[in-house]
Amino acid sequence: MAETGTAEPSTLKAIRERPSQPFESIDSVRTASPGDGFGNAADAAGVAGAPRAEAATAQVMLMSLELQNDDATQRQQTLNSALLPFLNTYCVDCHGPDTEMAGIAVHQLKSVDQFLPQRKAWERVYRMINSGAMPPFDHDVRPEPAQSKLVAEFLYDELYNFDCSPIDNPGRSTIRRLNRVEYNNTVQDLFGITIRPADDFPSDDVGEGFDNIGDVLSLPPLLLEKYLIAAEQVAAEVIDTTDYSVPRKTRLSGEELTSSLGDNNFSQDFRQLNTVGSLFGYFEISVAGEYEITVEAAADQAGDETARFAMSVDDKPLQEFRVNGQRKPRTFTRKVRLSAGRTKISADFLNDFYDPDARDPERRDRNLGVRFIELSGPAGGGDPQYSEAHRRFVTARPHDSLSPRDAAKQVLKPLLDRIFRRPASDADVDRYAGLVQQTMEQDGDSYEQGLSLALQAALVAPEFLFRMEKDPPAGQSHRQLDDFELASRLSYFLWSTMPDDELFQLAGRSELHKPEVLKQQIRRMLRHDKSRALFDNFAAQWLSLRNLNDVTPNPDLFPDFSADLRSDMRRETELLFETIVREDRSVDDLLSADFTFVNGRLARHYGIAGVDGNDFVRVSLSGTNRAGVLTHASILTVTSNPGRTSPVKRGKWIMENIFGESPPPPPPGVPPLEATAAAPDATLRERLAKHREDPGCASCHTVMDPLGLGFENFDAVGRWRDTDGGKPVDAAGVLPPGVSFNGPLELIEIVKSRREDFMRTMAEKMLVYAIGRGTDYYDKCAVDDCRRNMQQHGNRFSAMVEGIVLSDPFLKRSSAVRD
Repeated sequence: MAETGTAEPSTLKAIRERPSQPFESIDSVRTASPGDGFGNAADAAGVAGAPRAEAATAQVMLMSLELQNDDATQRQQTLNSALLPFLNTYCVDCHGPDTEMAGIAVHQLKSVDQFLPQRKAWERVYRMINSGAMPPFDHDVRPEPAQSKLVAEFLYDELYNFDCSPIDNPGRSTIRRLNRVEYNNTVQDLFGITIRPADDFPSDDVGEGFDNIGDVLSLPPLLLEKYLIAAEQVAAEVIDTTDYSVPRKTRLSGEELTSSLGDNNFSQDFRQLNTVGSLFGYFEISVAGEYEITVEAAADQAGDETARFAMSVDDKPLQEFRVNGQRKPRTFTRKVRLSAGRTKISADFLNDFYDPDARDPERRDRNLGVRFIELSGPAGGGDPQYSEAHRRFVTARPHDSLSPRDAAKQVLKPLLDRIFRRPASDADVDRYAGLVQQTMEQDGDSYEQGLSLALQAALVAPEFLFRMEKDPPAGQSHRQLDDFELASRLSYFLWSTMPDDELFQLAGRSELHKPEVLKQQIRRMLRHDKSRALFDNFAAQWLSLRNLNDVTPNPDLFPDFSADLRSDMRRETELLFETIVREDRSVDDLLSADFTFVNGRLARHYGIAGVDGNDFVRVSLSGTNRAGVLTHASILTVTSNPGRTSPVKRGKWIMENIFGESPPPPPPGVPPLEATAAAPDATLRERLAKHREDPGCASCHTVMDPLGLGFENFDAVGRWRDTDGGKPVDAAGVLPPGVSFNGPLELIEIVKSRREDFMRTMAEKMLVYAIGRGTDYYDKCAVDDCRRNMQQHGNRFSAMVEGIVLSDPFLKRSSAVRD
């Protein structure tokens, strides 16, 4: 079943615009039948055709009703006289004290003041009553359509037409830990390294459609263990704890060596040469000096000679060695002076022998096996060869006039500022510096080892793993975020990583919270390459594209589908979204763009001529059957089944992601489409029509199915087709309230006519992503403000981001307990 949209609550209100109504009608004049979920057709037609006198009378009545609705006493009287009797008659049996089906209980409603605090639950009730889906079609007693419509009107006004001016609640996000993407990005930006330790973390849970929601980002024991391992890995990349006073050893095992023969023969742990050839590896010599080469080898003996090999450096032999004994490992060493640079060291087998007729089977074939080649040096240790990361962060070392603790403070203060994403206090710095001193004094470790341990401790601290935000002082209902908290909110929203130097500097000067400064930073950050994170982590989840990797079309039906084509599909949608962001275009383009991006492979898939190669180019869609993201192969594929299209999935996707209307789950006992009783050779359209004959399905599928069927010209991998199974594709349909279309482009025009639903849905989804929590009734006010800002600036992408960033839910934090 589906929530089929929002009816205009009464005939009277159909004669005027409702700018605050969350879901505009598909058509300005409604022509549907009663109970269709989009309004009463007879009433709408009557108002549209009424004489002027009747219209004037209706307007007077409308004004009277609006004045009454502003009166709390009248609202309560309407609740008592109309809504509560309706709920007690038709709803309480299934949603009352004995049975709370679908988690909904209506029996506790006593006052109109309960609607907004319980808005999510009552929105579900409203949508089900408004769509005609509840009470169920098989209910013993059903209300008259006019009665349901009056109740829907009342609920609508309570839930959507409330006054924002007295509301002062920015909401409260659960403190969020870094998810896997944010952890990797933060580590890389923090230290300038490329490792991705979070790839080994457990998958993040998803809430409200996103994986950055505080309520679901738990900290299970396995993840805590992974944090400890990751901290060690990161510290090893950043802090070089090598003792340069002693020679360093580098060993390449047999598996790591390369054979000049191009084979991969092993006997136990030994890499084996069965004929004359070399086993070699490359060693990085950081500083010139005297080194020692060690080779561990063994041999199969045959013939009159002992197996021999030469130790060589850069293909120049140093010394020959005899490998005595049958398969008995021995070590061979040679000291040599080496210059700095990349050096090839090899063991060269010199005297192969083979006699298949030898009396002793074990002495018929002479072979050489090498377990490892090891390089040790330089003698005396040499000067430290610290990495760039080490030199960048370890800016002070202890000496006669600088204690280890004070040196550690100099190193750790700027490091902790960035790790904690706020200025570290003197107490913080002293505590971590004390850990360095303690490690050196009690364990005898080096200064670098102490720094490494302090860094590991900081990387498992809550201040790093969580995006910490202070609660308001006692007695205050909310507080403004400080500039460092705001910098983190902004950077993780737009970049999925920590703030950069410019954001830190603005926060340090207490300038970031100024509206003009925030707007300038938004524009800068959206132009930056890091803003690609908005697609990878916002759009890809909102549009369900992360599920594309899990889709595997039937290879017998779609033999041309490949992993490369799947990647191309995603890249097309990504490039459209990036273009809207970087060029600051209207978000309308997601629905109506007359251009797209293809490479040669995707162009052939679409039947677009003149594009070759792997590079993506921008092409016009003029004269084609495609427009906007709804005709992208990525969306069409992810909303299909492996062997066929799925109008239900496609329609549901549009309802949820474009219109913001989440259909409820199907009622129990409804058979799947494949099990629907229909003729064996029935088309998909005919099966869906049969499915809609079930009263429990009709209310949802009446809207959902036509939305999906309008895209039936696109097969399960997004290719255009005129026939399916030898029959012409029928992509025509009728949407409530009687709006007809034929084909995807006409349907897209109908969808575009509900652009306000789309704009509001996208803004609300982005607000959820930005603040890391689901929205509540008071967040509607922020979404309204965001929409006004977008309308004033041509619905540009930056205007939507500005509206969100400058909103109270983004800039403020409520207390844990509110009056």
